[in-house]
Amino acid sequence: MEFVGLVVIGALVVGGAVVLGVFGRRRDRERQAAQLSASLAGLEKEAGTALVRTDERLRLADDEAGFATAQLGEQDARELTTALRAARTNLQEAFHLQQLLHDEVPDTDEQRHAWLTRIVELCRGADEAVARQTAGLAARREAQGRTPSTIAAVRADAERLRATVPVAQGTIDGLAARYTPAALQAVASNPEQAERLLEFAGRSAEVAAKKLTENRGRDAEAAATAGTEAVHRAQGLLEAVDRFEMDALSAEATLGAMIAESRQELAAAGALPAAQRAGAVDAGIAGLEQALASLPAPGAPADPVGGLTRVRQANTALDDAVAAVAAAGQRAQAVRAQLGTAFDDAERQVLAARRAVDDYRAPVGPEARTRLAEAERELSEARAEADPERQLTRARRAASLAAEASALANRDLANVGYGQPGYGQGGYGYGGWQGGGQRSGGNMLGGILGGMVLGGILDDIGDIFD
Repeated sequence: MEFVGLVVIGALVVGGAVVLGVFGRRRDRERQAAQLSASLAGLEKEAGTALVRTDERLRLADDEAGFATAQLGEQDARELTTALRAARTNLQEAFHLQQLLHDEVPDTDEQRHAWLTRIVELCRGADEAVARQTAGLAARREAQGRTPSTIAAVRADAERLRATVPVAQGTIDGLAARYTPAALQAVASNPEQAERLLEFAGRSAEVAAKKLTENRGRDAEAAATAGTEAVHRAQGLLEAVDRFEMDALSAEATLGAMIAESRQELAAAGALPAAQRAGAVDAGIAGLEQALASLPAPGAPADPVGGLTRVRQANTALDDAVAAVAAAGQRAQAVRAQLGTAFDDAERQVLAARRAVDDYRAPVGPEARTRLAEAERELSEARAEADPERQLTRARRAASLAAEASALANRDLANVGYGQPGYGQGGYGYGGWQGGGQRSGGNMLGGILGGMVLGGILDDIGDIFD
C-alpha cells in the first residue's frame, strides 16, 4: 500500500509540473505578444509622425526651391530640386507601405514591424537629404549677402597694397647690393607679381559687381572670392620681401655657428692618426675645406642659405666619415654638441621651404611639396627620438630634404610648371598668358590663376580674363 501511495504521489507531482510548464509557456507567449503589441503600437505612432513631418518639410522645401530659383538662379537651386525629387520618391514608397498596413488584407506582426521600420527609415533619409541642401542654400544666400562688402574690401585692400609695391621694389634693389641673384631668386620678382595680382583683383571686383546686377549670385561670389584670394597672394608676396632680410640674417647667424663647428671638426679629424684618416676621412676633410673656401669674402654679395646648405652637406659627410672610426664615447659627445646647430638648421630650412610653398601656392609643383612634407615628418620624428645619434641623423636629413624642397620650389617659380600637368606649353592662357618659354615674371600669375581654377574658385567665369 505504501508503494502504491508513493506512486500516486509521484504521478501527481509530475502531472503538476507538466501543468505548471504548460501554464508557464503560455504566460511567456502572452508576455511576448504583449511586448510585440506595445512595440508595434509605438512604431506605428513613430511612422505616422514621420510621414506627416516629412510631407510638410518637403512642401516647405518646394517653396524654398522656388525662392532660391528666383533669388539665386536655377544653377543654385538645381541640387535642392534634385534632392527633392529623390525625397518625393522615398515618401511615395513610405505612403504605399502605410496603405498596405491599413488595407483589407491582414498582415502578420512581422510584416507590420518590417514595413513600419522601413517607413521611418525612408522618411529620415528624405529629411536629411533635403535638410543638407536647404542648409547649403542658406549658406549660399548668406554668402551672396556678403558679396557687396567683399567687393568693397577687395577694392580697398588692392588700393592699399598697390601703394606698397614701390617700397617692396626699393627693398629688393637695396638687397641686391648685399645678396647674390641666387639668394634673391625667391623674392626678386615679387613686386611685379604682386602688381599683376592686384590688377587681377581689381578686374575680379568689377566682374563680381556686374554679376550681382545680373542676379547671378554664384558667379558674383566666385569672382569676389577670386579677387580676395589674389589680394591675399599679393600681400603674401610683399610680406615675403620684408621677411627676406631677417631670414637671411638669421641664416647668416646659423652659418657662422656651423663654420665654427666645422673648423672644430676639421681640427678633430686632422688629429686622427693617418691610418684612420686615410680614405673617407681625408676626403671629408677636403670637401669641408672646399665648402668653407667657397664662401664669399666679408662684404661681398652672399647667399647665406645656399652657403649654409653646402657647408652642412660637407660637414655631414666629414662627420659620417669620422663616425666610422671614432670611439663610441667620443662620438656621443660630438653628437650632443652638434644637435643644437643641426636642429636650428633643419628648422630654418623647413621654415624657408614652407614659406616658399605658402607664399606662392600653385606655381610650386608636387616634387617640392613632397620633399617639404618629408622634411617636416623627419623633423617631427627627430624631436621625438630618444637616441641622440638618430636625432642628429633625422635632423640633418630634414634639413637636406627641406633645402631640396626650396631648390625645387625656386626652380618651379623661375620656370613655372615645366613638365607639370596644366602648365607649360599650352598652359592656362588666361588674359593672354601662355606658360611656355616665359620666366617667373610672366608665368607667376598664370600659375596662381591655374591654382584657382583647379580649386574650383573660377569655374565657368570667363569675364575675369577678358
